[in-house]
Amino acid sequence: MRAKLITLLITLLSCSAVADTLVVYPLNSQDTLLGVAVADRLATAFQEEFEVLGPVVAPSLVPPLVVDGGFINPTVFLDSSNIASSIGATLARDTVGADYVVTGRIDFEAEQLILTMFLASESGVTTHTVRAFENQPDLLTAKAIAITAHRLGVERPEAETTVNLAGPYGDFVRAIGLIGGGFLEEAEQVLVQLQEPDEAAKQLLTDVQALFAGDPGTRPARLATMSLSLQDFDESLSISYFDAFAQSSSLPSPHVWIGVLGSSVNDKAAVTQAFDFAAEAYLYGLISRASYRLAEGLEGGQQDLIAGVASESVGDLLAAAVVANATAEISLEKEALQQLSRRAPSYTYPFERLSFIAFDEDDAQAAAEALVVAVDLEPESDLYWTNLGWSYYLLGFLGRSEEASIRAVELDPNQFIAQYNLGLARVVTGRLEEAMRAYNDALRLDPDVDDEAIKDLENALDLYPDQAGVHFSLAVLYEAEGRRGEAADQYERYLTSGVGLPFGELANSRIAVLRAPPPPLEISQAPNLFLGVDGLEAEPYHPGDFLFPSFEVFTPGEELPKEFEVTLTLRDVQDTVIESVFETVDVPRGAIGLVLDEIGLELPPELAQGEYQLFITVSATEGRSTTSIIPFEVEGGPQLVRQLLSRSIEMQALGTGIPLYGEDNLDRPALLLDLLVSELREAAPQAEEALPDIETGRFEGFSGGRLFNESTVEDVRDFLEYLLEQNTRDVTFTFVEAYAQWALDGAPESE
Repeated sequence: MRAKLITLLITLLSCSAVADTLVVYPLNSQDTLLGVAVADRLATAFQEEFEVLGPVVAPSLVPPLVVDGGFINPTVFLDSSNIASSIGATLARDTVGADYVVTGRIDFEAEQLILTMFLASESGVTTHTVRAFENQPDLLTAKAIAITAHRLGVERPEAETTVNLAGPYGDFVRAIGLIGGGFLEEAEQVLVQLQEPDEAAKQLLTDVQALFAGDPGTRPARLATMSLSLQDFDESLSISYFDAFAQSSSLPSPHVWIGVLGSSVNDKAAVTQAFDFAAEAYLYGLISRASYRLAEGLEGGQQDLIAGVASESVGDLLAAAVVANATAEISLEKEALQQLSRRAPSYTYPFERLSFIAFDEDDAQAAAEALVVAVDLEPESDLYWTNLGWSYYLLGFLGRSEEASIRAVELDPNQFIAQYNLGLARVVTGRLEEAMRAYNDALRLDPDVDDEAIKDLENALDLYPDQAGVHFSLAVLYEAEGRRGEAADQYERYLTSGVGLPFGELANSRIAVLRAPPPPLEISQAPNLFLGVDGLEAEPYHPGDFLFPSFEVFTPGEELPKEFEVTLTLRDVQDTVIESVFETVDVPRGAIGLVLDEIGLELPPELAQGEYQLFITVSATEGRSTTSIIPFEVEGGPQLVRQLLSRSIEMQALGTGIPLYGEDNLDRPALLLDLLVSELREAAPQAEEALPDIETGRFEGFSGGRLFNESTVEDVRDFLEYLLEQNTRDVTFTFVEAYAQWALDGAPESE
């Protein structure tokens, strides 16, 4: 009797045991379908031994962290290799809470397929490489399954390894890839069109269609992760799916997802319960709870975060650093990053972030130490070389600073910050001509002039008082920024700093120009006035028109200032200001003239008929200003076709994409509404099939076909007036689709 009880107890324990979890990510590959297919075969092979979450689910498993005003997913801090790396596999395992995670990539080389797999487990990450000829993806898959079985400590399964992407399986894999990318509707279309789908394809289609209907489906994990990509995202629906996922899985991450989603709908009871469960289950859950508590100002967040920083896991340390950064806990962030850099010495991000913190703390030594590692890990990063050059300058290692800056420019000739650094290192070492080549390159790339580059030269005046070239370089940057008086002062100091100066004559000539009265601004004679930015000639104008003057601003014989302000003012014959707009214009470096035709003014819809004037005023520093006046006439009332054209609103025909109206309609404005109503009538059969019944507003209860068949000229007018009231501009869309959406939204009216 006792033996039977022991046997029964063992049986019960075996039944209640939870299978280990295995997450398989789509494999990165130039051939996307191949990467998804091998991952799918790999995941399917082990579904008898493990709780497997394959490439349909894996891309959406990592829960984000809650921060003030939004969410941050820790995977965005991965290096360019993304999840397909040793660090990526480790991060995925730590944040998802799985027992095993497989990521990887497939490369093509010399007619061979090379699969590099990263398998993360409790003991760390192992990297495996298998090869096969390009025409043998089945062999590649079989090898991947065999080596994974060995690493998981199970017998090699008898599994399907065929990868025929030209047949129905290729379409099934395409659907998986589309789902992973968030394209659910497109995936459904592919699955519906499958010829003779197998059971896996049928089940996937069932789940996609269940999601669209809000039904439970067959696979909770699929429904939960796919729900995050719904076009009309519904937090409550997604929470219900993740709740089912959590109940059916031993993974702790669904509970974090419930907490995150609940926080966005302020369901505090559900959020607290979910995060508390996750915090007990694994350390990432504790850090996630810390992120929520700190974002909401709740007690316990600091203690949770401190516990997270004490972790030894890569994913947890990264998450703790992210939360600490989001809450300005810089000392905790540094501690987490320093531990992370020791745990993952080949991971670049912690070194990058530590360098930025060091710069903020004026610790050039710490910045340089971090960046030396960063450039070793990513020697092609112009950013790291640029920043390393700056840290060396701060430390006084001017030769090293110049070398690092040169390397940055070699990597990216558009790296103007490195050019500024290069100019600085050269000018303080007495090589003004070389420095000016770098500064001129920087100014060519950065016409706005970097403010920090000016501050650096201002500081160099004190650090290197014997270097006359600093005055000249600073004068050039001042002048480029439009600070004429300060530029002249620095040119003069340059000239009084020594003899035989290389740019003495140039400095003298610039002083004469800068000390003289600034050149006046002028506007070209007889500026033109057009309807809309496309330059339609459509006088006389009507109330509601959007008018755009076209004119040139120039200075006689001199460059234009760095920027100037343009004011358009509408006045009546009594000189009363009716409307005014203001815009700042940035001027390309070296320009002596600039044509402007994209600054417009809207005539008020209630504007009375009569004579008006548009004043164009251009103003710049040092009291420079000029004005030109365009007289014009307003007659009649607002015309919808003019308002649409002048705002660059193009509505197209369904199917053909042909514009429904244009400049020719200006002579026949009354035809617009009839034309649009006709377009609705023609599209009524398609609307009857495609549109749901309308649930609210003036068309409540209408089907799509009835809506299009019974809409009147007045209805279309209301739609257009509502569209214009929303300040719609510069858009192109299909008229019937926009009209249908307006009706589905309750046909809101203009105020």
